[in-house]
Amino acid sequence: MSTIVIKKNLQRVGYAKADKYITSPVRYSTISTEDLLKYASQNSGIPKAQMMAAFYAINQQVEQFILNGHTLQLGTLGYFFLSLKTKATDAEKDASVDAVKKLALKFRQSKQMGIMISQNVQFDCLNNKDNEEEDTTGDDDTTDNGDSGSGTGGNPL
Repeated sequence: MSTIVIKKNLQRVGYAKADKYITSPVRYSTISTEDLLKYASQNSGIPKAQMMAAFYAINQQVEQFILNGHTLQLGTLGYFFLSLKTKATDAEKDASVDAVKKLALKFRQSKQMGIMISQNVQFDCLNNKDNEEEDTTGDDDTTDNGDSGSGTGGNPL
């Protein structure tokens, strides 16, 4: 069972025109690609150089498939795909490339990952004194699930 620690932040909520408490996960660290490959090498017995070569080859293919309009399933994690933000138009002739405002890479977790998360994650809340500590990632997105690493410099698993 994994534990996700949450914190409470007082933030201005525009639609409510008031300050409200928002909960978000505590993120202990960002695991670099280098560290991820090191841990994978240690856990699999595959030499790090071979692990890195395979990873970078896969990474290149992922980029190419996504940039060519494919949805990419990455194991039991989920799906990466491109999404458009477009301007709605009344006339069909106006629904063209000119209506595209933004192109973004999106991720959708798989059903299997959703089940694993719902069955294997519990929450713990920081008390107000502990809540004053800084989030080390500098990312204030309150909708992300965050990391559950230990932040001790070793393998967070």
